[in-house]
Amino acid sequence: MAVALDNRKENIRKLEALAQEVLSLKKLHRQRRPIVIEFCGSPKAGKTSSINSLNIFLKRNGFKTTILTERASVCPIPDKESPTFNVWTCSSTINEINTEISKANLAEGMGPDIIICDRGIFDALCWFRWLKNRNKMDESEYNILSEFALLNRWQRNIDLVYVFIANPEESIRREYANLLTDKRGSIMREDILAEYRKSIIDTFNEYKDAFRATSIIDTTDIEQNNVGYQVTEQTLQTLKEMLMEKIGFVESSYLKLASGINYYPEISQGLQNIQYGLRDSVEQRDNYIQPIAIAVVLSKSGDKILCVKKTEKSTKSDSPESGQTLLYVGGHMRKEDESRECHNFLDVLRNTLQREILEELGISLVISKEEIPFVIYTPDNEKSKKHLAIGWKVYIDEETKLRLDSYELVQKKGKSKSGTFVSFDNVTDSDIKLESWSRTILLDILSDKLTDTQRLILQCSDSNQIRLDV
Repeated sequence: MAVALDNRKENIRKLEALAQEVLSLKKLHRQRRPIVIEFCGSPKAGKTSSINSLNIFLKRNGFKTTILTERASVCPIPDKESPTFNVWTCSSTINEINTEISKANLAEGMGPDIIICDRGIFDALCWFRWLKNRNKMDESEYNILSEFALLNRWQRNIDLVYVFIANPEESIRREYANLLTDKRGSIMREDILAEYRKSIIDTFNEYKDAFRATSIIDTTDIEQNNVGYQVTEQTLQTLKEMLMEKIGFVESSYLKLASGINYYPEISQGLQNIQYGLRDSVEQRDNYIQPIAIAVVLSKSGDKILCVKKTEKSTKSDSPESGQTLLYVGGHMRKEDESRECHNFLDVLRNTLQREILEELGISLVISKEEIPFVIYTPDNEKSKKHLAIGWKVYIDEETKLRLDSYELVQKKGKSKSGTFVSFDNVTDSDIKLESWSRTILLDILSDKLTDTQRLILQCSDSNQIRLDV
């Protein structure tokens, strides 16, 4: 007993130390969105107890959490073996996760750090498989619904999946330990539990790599305290890794870059050697080139271009973007931008840009798979030498309501031009200040929008001679 008590105290000490380390990182690095953890698995495998244990620990150690209601418990469809029951719970969970993430504004200190989902997308995949195995749905329906659940648009929101299993006999023992009946329910039967357990294991083996992190835990012979410790430690480690941002880079030896505009097909092979590392470490290496996904946002008519400006807190003073007006939005590739639908560098880069547009402008756009991106390399200072812009032109309605990320971008207010469309007639006015990527965009990608005089102004100017009052 004394040894067990000492172990418990040591585990608590380790978890609390890790929690404080994560909280310290939160003060140094921006958490862009809540992390989402899904709990799923066999009935009576310890899922609910682990959720409660994790939630209490996180709250008492300074984290903000939200637990989403288990959708199966509120589903209005009575037949649990009907495919429509699982379609309802799956769709409802997706909607609830999307709603919570869209409400969160971590830049302003609002919203939870962690969203805990009691059954979700992975759980739906398990039930779809079980229904197919029981001839409740055919192969075609199973494939369509599974692909729906795995759509990258919502699958990418799930950061960590805990899959709990227990053998049927232990699940039955736990279910009836405190009940005054031994009569079996529709699901709580040894044969049904055995079938469902197999469906869970098969689903885990097929889709474990489709999610960022998955962990299967057999609780049959494990004490609940040990399960809770394992779950809490892994959750804190996941949050720590998210705060320690990993960005994409390619060793410069793989790329032969010319100053100015480059032709994407000529460097595409080298870009397949993308790697990921901690941002602070990557940015210190002179031989690492960081691909930056960018979008030049134009009005539908094509006669205006969106201008933005970075906030002081989001940009280091020696950054080429500091204090400048940008004619593009975008950012670094991150490890999380990879998905099961990505087959090459460009697939990941499009995911990156779609995420960045959503984060920075608050709108959803699809980047064309048919259009070859433009490439800009302007090694005119030590920072720029390490960055490579790869981007696309995108067109939106000028009246589209943009929700600029208040941490990253100066807000549209007063005389600020950040977040506004500027006519090409005015883009080279004397009060405009553009950095090298923006000037290259105008001169080499949008040159047909400019007059001869404007081209001459841009060719003769440098970043210290052009100013845009934002």
